[in-house]
Amino acid sequence: MKVNAQGVLETSNIYFHTPSEMARTMFFYPVCTGHYFCDPTYIVSRQSYNSFLVLHVLKGKGFVDQGGRRILLGEGSVVLLDCYKEHCYGTGSGWEIIWCHFDGVLARSYFEAISQMNSCVVTLQNPYTTQRSLEKIYAKFHEAGKAMEASISKYITIVLTELLESSSRSTSEKYQTSTTENILAYIAENVSQPLTLEHLSQKASLSPFYFTRVFKKETGYTPHEYLIIARLNAAKYYLKTTGLPIKEVSINCGFASECTFCTTFKRLVGTTPLLYRRNE
Repeated sequence: MKVNAQGVLETSNIYFHTPSEMARTMFFYPVCTGHYFCDPTYIVSRQSYNSFLVLHVLKGKGFVDQGGRRILLGEGSVVLLDCYKEHCYGTGSGWEIIWCHFDGVLARSYFEAISQMNSCVVTLQNPYTTQRSLEKIYAKFHEAGKAMEASISKYITIVLTELLESSSRSTSEKYQTSTTENILAYIAENVSQPLTLEHLSQKASLSPFYFTRVFKKETGYTPHEYLIIARLNAAKYYLKTTGLPIKEVSINCGFASECTFCTTFKRLVGTTPLLYRRNE
C-alpha cells in the first residue's frame, strides 16, 4: 500500500502483517515491511514501537542516533534497532531503503547477541544475502499478496545470522576461525588416522604452540582433548549401529590399542564399551 508520511516519495510502499498464534509462539514474524524512496526531509523519531527493525540502505546516505551520538549511514549499511526503546533515524540528503520491523520469541536473544559484537550499524563485506532476504520478505506482500509465515521467518533468520556472523572481530581472527573450522572437518574425516599435534598444526600452517592456543580459544578444547572426544563419539556410533568387535571399533576410531580404547572410554563415558553397547 502507498505511504502517507513526510519525506516518503510516491513510489514507496509499506505492508502490515498481523501474525498468527503459531507465528507468535514459533517463528520470527514481520510487523511491517517497506521499500522507501525518501527525500531529505525524511526522519523517524519515536519513543517506542514494539518490534525490532532491520534496515538496509540501498542508495544514498542517512543517520541513526544512538546513545547520544549520531552514526552516519552509507550505501550498503545495515541497521538493527531495538524499537522497544527510544530511537531516531533518517536522511538529510535522500535515500532508498528496504526494511522490516519484526519480532518473535528469539528476537531479543538474537538482538542482544548481535549488539554485543557490533554497534547498531553493521557494514557487511558482502551485503547481497541480507539485501536479497529483505527483498524476498517485501516481495511476499508486494507481489504474492499474502504472508507465508514459515518462509518469511526463514528469511528473517538468514538476515539475523548474517549480522551475527559479521562480528567486530579482526580479519586475523576471522582467518583463525576459518582455519579451525577446516581442522575440525579434517579431524571428522580422518578420525581413524594417527593424528598428532604436529600434523594438525602443519595442516593449519601454524606453530604447534600458536595452533593449540587458537584451537582452544575457538573450541574450548585443546587439539588432543577434541580429538579424543571425536574418537569416542565415533566409537559410540559403531557400538550402537554395528556388530563390530571392540578391537575393530578401537582401530576404526584411531586408538592405539584395544586396552587404551577401553580405559579411555571408561574414564570419560563412565562405563565400558561392552556395557554401553548392551545397556544404553
